[in-house]
Amino acid sequence: MKPLFSSDEEAQAGSVPPVASAPTLVPLLTPAVTSGMLPASLPEVSAAPLVRVDISGIDDKAIESLGGSTGTGVAKISAKLLGTVRASDADVFGAQLNELIATSKGLDPSKLRSGGLLSRVSNMFGSVKEKMLSQYQVVESRMDTLVSEMTRHANVHKGRIHDFDEMYKGLEIYYQGLDADVKKGEGWAHTLAQAIAQQPVAANAFEAQQATELKRRHERLEKRIDDLRRAMLMATQMVPQIRLSQDNARSLTDTFTDIVNVSVPAWRNVFSLYLLQLEAKQSAAVANAAYDATDAAFRAQADMLLENTETVARVKQRSLVSLETAQHVQTQLITAYDKLEQISKEGQQRRKDELPKLQELERELIARFSPTAG
Repeated sequence: MKPLFSSDEEAQAGSVPPVASAPTLVPLLTPAVTSGMLPASLPEVSAAPLVRVDISGIDDKAIESLGGSTGTGVAKISAKLLGTVRASDADVFGAQLNELIATSKGLDPSKLRSGGLLSRVSNMFGSVKEKMLSQYQVVESRMDTLVSEMTRHANVHKGRIHDFDEMYKGLEIYYQGLDADVKKGEGWAHTLAQAIAQQPVAANAFEAQQATELKRRHERLEKRIDDLRRAMLMATQMVPQIRLSQDNARSLTDTFTDIVNVSVPAWRNVFSLYLLQLEAKQSAAVANAAYDATDAAFRAQADMLLENTETVARVKQRSLVSLETAQHVQTQLITAYDKLEQISKEGQQRRKDELPKLQELERELIARFSPTAG
């Protein structure tokens, strides 16, 4: 692959062969007599006629369309890929996983009990175990749904591997099309440069304007060629991105496959063992609950007696107004008086300091508008 932006391209521009174009039309400028020569001084036998460069097929519309059709194939592939992606897919997968986690947390017996301490002791061997078994069945259902989602995502990323191959092929065609358009544009630029070099000295304003328009067309073509080269550069930059994305799709496919084949069976074993451990924990909790009920009743009565006795005694010994409150009120009163005195002195001093300036302003005003002024 040759460099898109070589430093010696301008030097090699003269070697680019002109591109075949439509039949010759009337050139923009006709040969004119050099203004510095008189008709009498012209040679009797003229040299061979100058072959005018044909630029009829290199107009503004042709320059504008240069490179315009090369990106159609890539755009179609990208549109196809975007059409196959549903924005809700990832959200559905996340929602299923969250539902599984939330449902699994419901296996904790403490989340299933209700009522007071004594009622929990009496109902622990019956309803709690039934609720736990029912909750575990819900967990199993959530896991089956999650496995289906993971399998679907693995299949999606398998398809993405093929899609990235298609995008890579389309990008290669796009690059080749840009390269062909660049070469065509370089040929046009060479032709326009020859036409500009053949322009004689303008004899009037219209011929001068035509020469100017030809130069601008040449500049616009060079700008278009530079844009196409930059598009080729961006296409080459996308190549490793596509391959990296393809590798990511392979990794995700392997990850989801491992989760379905390894992680999910392990989850099922973990939940089963967890349920059996909860049954053992439940039996030990029954005895502790009975003792806790007795301890809690005696502790609550003793704590309430101590709290009430201390509260009543402190209320009885409180003063009508505390010393801290009286000190705070006096401090705030003295501070308010001191601030009033300070503000009053500051105002007096400010008026005293401003008096000479006010008098000066008054004298200046009188002197300015007195009849003898000026």
